[in-house]
This record gives sequence, structure tokens and C-alpha cells, in this order.
Amino acid sequence: MPTKPLEKLLYRELSKVSAKELIDIASPLLQELVNFSTNAFARCASSSKGKADEDLAVLILYLHVIEMTDAIEVLISQSCPAPAQTLLRSSFEATIYIEYILEKESEYIARSLAWLVGYVHSRLEAYRLFSPSAPPDRSVRKALEEHKSEAIQALEVKDPARAIENLENFLAQPHIQLVEKLFQEHRRWKWYQILDSSLSSLRALTRYLKREAEYLILYKQWSSISHAHDLSRFLARSSDGDPGFKALRDPGTMRLVTSHAASFMLRATRLVLGKFRPGEDISQWYATEVRERYMLITGGCT
Repeated sequence: MPTKPLEKLLYRELSKVSAKELIDIASPLLQELVNFSTNAFARCASSSKGKADEDLAVLILYLHVIEMTDAIEVLISQSCPAPAQTLLRSSFEATIYIEYILEKESEYIARSLAWLVGYVHSRLEAYRLFSPSAPPDRSVRKALEEHKSEAIQALEVKDPARAIENLENFLAQPHIQLVEKLFQEHRRWKWYQILDSSLSSLRALTRYLKREAEYLILYKQWSSISHAHDLSRFLARSSDGDPGFKALRDPGTMRLVTSHAASFMLRATRLVLGKFRPGEDISQWYATEVRERYMLITGGCT
């Protein structure tokens, strides 16, 4: 017979019922933002006029924000706002990257290609883990051989040598070479640091973009959940003052999570449309489909 949850700790239906009023606002709001963004993405992709690979970073990062926001909506609809904060963290990072890449038109191509080169090198590192001809490190090789699980086996590439060759050929292309040379000179640096040595961390990048407060107050809190280093959200006291644990699926942060998810999605959409479709006006859509629910969630305006 299937196991029933301890309802004192996990009561799924009651959680959704108790949060229904908020879910009925938050879920349609996020769905509308995601739906609109999928269409905006298609319009932007078709309007791309850049040369090979130049626009790929921003478009992929925009897709990432759309995907994270869609997943947040699924969690919100089930009254799971706390786990959704790990996705907010990812959405925030992608939005910061979009903003940085687009911040200076004169550096757009270099920044875009730097993100792409950084990604390619991360894939190369992964493929080399499974390549006998290019072992990354004896200790790593030994660890893989001794503790190979089904999960690791599922990630193995059938022909890592071919995959490595394809990526190395990509990095050898003329339009990639300038950024690739910088990467080789500073292999341990972040992708955004190879163009500006002062940007030594995500915090430094947010400071440069004047979004450091978001990093300090929000990102660090979301990171504590991502890294399983958060205590306070689980602790509670009874009416008698006895210590205990809060029930899972606590809707307490639902309004805040929805507000940030909507804000990042809107910010990303406006940035990307501003790049690829600068004449497109979304104010009417926002006024008719978004603003009322957004105001109800945030108590403010944007």
C-alpha cells in the first residue's frame, strides 16, 4: 500500500487551498509573461541581423529566463515557493548577463562571444572527463573509475574525441580567435572578466551594473537555499513556545517569489526587445494583460 505523507509536515491539497487566493493571481500572471516571451523570442530571433554566433548568447540567455519563469509558475501553482527561489537565483544571473552583454553597443559582439567561448570551454572540460586520450587529472580519472554510478554513465559521451574536436574547431574560427586568445591568457577567469579584469565575481558584475543591492540581499538568500545552508525557514514554535518544524509548501514567500520572477521576466523581455526590435511597443500589452495582477502581487508598479 502506498505510503501517505505525514500531514502535519506535508499536506499538499491543504497547502494549495490555503494559498488559492494568491495562486489565482500569481499563476496566470507568470503564465502570461512566459507566453508573451515565447512569442517575443521568436520575433527577436527572426529579427537578428548579427553575423555568425554574435546574437546567440543573448537569445539563449533569454530562453533560459523564460524556462526558469515557466518552472517557477509550476511550483507556485502547487504552493511550493521556497524551492522556486533556487530558480529565481538562476533567472537573476541570466538577466544580469543579458544586461551586461547589451550594456554597451560597442562591446556587444565581444561580450556575446565571450559568453559563448566560456560555455564551449566548460563543455570541453566535461568531454575531457570521459576521454582516455585527454585525461584531465589522474585523481579525477581514478575517482571516475572507482565510483562510476549509473547517473555518471548516463552523462558519458559516446565519442568524446569527436565532440572535443568539433568544439576545438569552433574555437579556431577567425571570428572567435580574438576572444579565445584572451580566454587562453586567463583560463581561470570568469567569462565576463576576460574583457574587464575588475569584474572578478558576480558581485563585482552586479556592482558595475548598479544591481549590487539585489545581489547582497536577494541572491545570497537564494544561494543559501541552493547550497542547503538555510535553517530559519524550517523552524517554528508552537503556541506554547515549544520548538518545532514548519510544514513544507509554506506559502509565506509566494508573493515575493512571484514578484521577483515577474520582474526578471519583464526586464529580460524589455532588454532583448530593445536590442532586436527597438521600435516595438509593449505598453498596451502590459497595461491590459499584466499590470493589474502585477500590482496585486507587488502593491506597486513597474
